[in-house]
Amino acid sequence: MAPELTTHTCTEKVCRFCLLAEGEDDEEDDLDEFVTPCPCRGSAKWVHLGCLTQYVKARGDWHDFKCPTCKQLYEGKALCRLAELSVEHMTAEYGKDALQVAHSLCYMAQAKSQLGDARGSKQLLERSLAIEELHNGPDHVSTAATLAELASAHGKLGQVQRQKELLEKSLAIKEQHFGCGHISTAVTLNNLATVHSERGDILQERELLERSLAIKEEYLGKNHVQNAATLVNLAGVYSELGDASRCRELLRHSLAIEEQHYGIGHVETAITLNNLALACGETGDVEGMRDLLQQSLAIKDQHFGVDHVESCLTLANLGMACSVLGDAQLARDYCTRSLEACDCQGRHNSRRRGVVLLRASAVHCALGEASVAEAFTTQALNVLREVLGPAAGSRVLGMEKTRTSRIWSAAGHANVAQWLAMCVTTGYSAKKGDPVAQPSSL
Repeated sequence: MAPELTTHTCTEKVCRFCLLAEGEDDEEDDLDEFVTPCPCRGSAKWVHLGCLTQYVKARGDWHDFKCPTCKQLYEGKALCRLAELSVEHMTAEYGKDALQVAHSLCYMAQAKSQLGDARGSKQLLERSLAIEELHNGPDHVSTAATLAELASAHGKLGQVQRQKELLEKSLAIKEQHFGCGHISTAVTLNNLATVHSERGDILQERELLERSLAIKEEYLGKNHVQNAATLVNLAGVYSELGDASRCRELLRHSLAIEEQHYGIGHVETAITLNNLALACGETGDVEGMRDLLQQSLAIKDQHFGVDHVESCLTLANLGMACSVLGDAQLARDYCTRSLEACDCQGRHNSRRRGVVLLRASAVHCALGEASVAEAFTTQALNVLREVLGPAAGSRVLGMEKTRTSRIWSAAGHANVAQWLAMCVTTGYSAKKGDPVAQPSSL
């Protein structure tokens, strides 16, 4: 009689190396944990952490952490474990101050960052940078990448000034080595622009993004997909500067690039469609705004599921568009759905929820429901201040007030814009202990 074969369902976790399913191994320790170390899917998705470790040990290359199937770098817990072993191996073979150890430390820092340990990542990168500078000097081109990674770690810890200093040093080294217009400087320029955005220096952010875009267009061509993100960021800058027409032009260019590269209706186009819709609203094209938002929502619903948290801002924006166009019931429905989407993952306080509340408050104000509008505004102020802190919260509120007010004013609802501006201003005063004037009903 033939032996009975073990079969596994498609939903079981089966290790791609030993082919054992979850629960079939008698021994249980950390190395028997199942992980998904790379983008591989299907039968190659899962692996025991211990089996992956043994595979890398047998291969013997302690700086090659790419999956042999999908060719992508391992990530998360798997990369962290492998990088830890790499540090131990390289230290034992070459000494603690060897460049090989610095390389391993960078892998480990990357894994720590992916796992949300920004402080641990920073400490590892500082060790790696010290080794690199010991061997090559403080201004060697080999240190530029580590400086940029270390800057990112400081940024995640809220240390924006230190992040700025490290990025400026990385950029100076790259420009000295490669030249000011070299493609290798473009990413650093983008990252430095983000820092200036956090600091509220919008003009410096614009200059850096335009430099980055010019370099990418020269090296890659005007319609290369790598230009799309820079175009979107630059469009946001022009929106903040009040140039909605230039903002719309840049977003249309970005959308054309994305649709050509990914295809019409791809999820990568959804954010650009949403942003382009807002730019249309700022120039008074509310019907165009609504149509683009409906396209964006349809894509997100298809990709994430109906009323997913990723759709909350698009839903709130549709509430604004429908309110301006006179469809009161649909405006209320979209606002309700947007708030429910914010809460669907149990996160009741987030930046997105604060922005959604503020946009919903303006909708209810326009519908003559002043008490609801006032309650939403108060919640928005509290959420953004709690999540972002006083300085960043105030800046986000200011940006949101300006952009949303432009949409209402362009559509002929200046009274809603005035009400929103007063609510935000009096909200600041309330936090400082000043008397608060009650917003007037419309």
